[in-house]
Amino acid sequence: MPYPTLKDDGHTVTLDLHGATVDEALDLTQQVIREAAQRGRSSVKIVHGTSTSDTAYGSHSIKHALYDLLDRQALDASVTSEWRADSHLLLSLDVSATRNPNLMRLLDFW
Repeated sequence: MPYPTLKDDGHTVTLDLHGATVDEALDLTQQVIREAAQRGRSSVKIVHGTSTSDTAYGSHSIKHALYDLLDRQALDASVTSEWRADSHLLLSLDVSATRNPNLMRLLDFW
């Protein structure tokens, strides 16, 4: 069974949410965005996968839950822009924080 992964190259953090529940994914996403902004990262890529669910029928996937947060502007205030792709989101962050060279690890959050 897959589980979430996190990669940090010092500029972009990539969070793959495969294997997480919707609630876990939303919580983890918000924590990672907040920490990435505090460490001076310029962007966060969130891999949510392609969703086959349809919100018109009440089905709620990680993808739709993330889009809902974005539409309500409920993600961290450090998100300055977004790009939605079929299988992932790319979020640009306010880079006013001094870059912290210590790489982020999933164990810090999960």
